[in-house]
Amino acid sequence: MKSTSPCEGTPAANRATFEVIAQLFRAFADATRLQLLQCLREGPKNVSELVDELGMNQANVSKHLQTLFDANIVTREKRGTASYYSIDDEFIYPLCELVCDKLNRDQERHHAVSFSI
Repeated sequence: MKSTSPCEGTPAANRATFEVIAQLFRAFADATRLQLLQCLREGPKNVSELVDELGMNQANVSKHLQTLFDANIVTREKRGTASYYSIDDEFIYPLCELVCDKLNRDQERHHAVSFSI
């Protein structure tokens, strides 16, 4: 039996699939959420630790963590009174590397700085 990707076929036939993909990319489309993911690469952290590390307010950090949680990008584990967040699936590392590679190629063409996550 042939295995098919959900992205195979005509774009019109896969509109619902592309909507789900777009929703996932929207979760990445914010600098704060990307910073949070970078912080979580080191391991699980609670909201207070992330607030301290990023210098942002608790409400803002919590809102962005909820967006990442809803998109199944991070998980949440209750430990006492604190919730610890961690990256749910390491698929984001190669995704981020692909984006950084693209930005680096663009920058090389214009002789500017390199990107890395």
